[in-house]
Amino acid sequence: MKSKLYLIFNQSSQAISVFLGCILISLVFFVYLTENEPFEVFNMATSILGSTFILLISLLTFFSIICITNVITLNFYEKKLWFETGIQLSNLISTIALTYTLLGISLGIGELSSSKLDVDTINETISKLTEQFSMAFMTSVVGLPLSAVLRSILIICYEYNRKYSNLNNQQLIRKS
Repeated sequence: MKSKLYLIFNQSSQAISVFLGCILISLVFFVYLTENEPFEVFNMATSILGSTFILLISLLTFFSIICITNVITLNFYEKKLWFETGIQLSNLISTIALTYTLLGISLGIGELSSSKLDVDTINETISKLTEQFSMAFMTSVVGLPLSAVLRSILIICYEYNRKYSNLNNQQLIRKS
């Protein structure tokens, strides 16, 4: 029991370290590119993507990283469950990204259909429309590559460990 709690704590701390490290590296990258303060980059991301999208993607990414660390550290027979869970979490990230894309497009079309289009209101209507479309497409730009990267890392780690386990088993069979 005590070793199981230690293992859970160790894997969670590894996942938190990787997750926060990736966030920090991404933040430094965007601060360097945009020459804005970190708080401004965070506000821009929140205003474009929305806080619920960021929260959902962050939670799913964190749990995907836990699955990756379990695939790397656990024995071969326990890896399959974590591999399948990680694949499903990665797929869920892409599903949420596409759902938010469709939501943004729907909100934009709804804004366009409910607005009165004339010379006086066209600029305001276009501004609201582009805000919704910006959220729509940026959720896909963020979510789909993130999902692909997590899925790729998970598959590579799993297959590498599977190959390594098979080689060890073959060596043990030859020795006996």
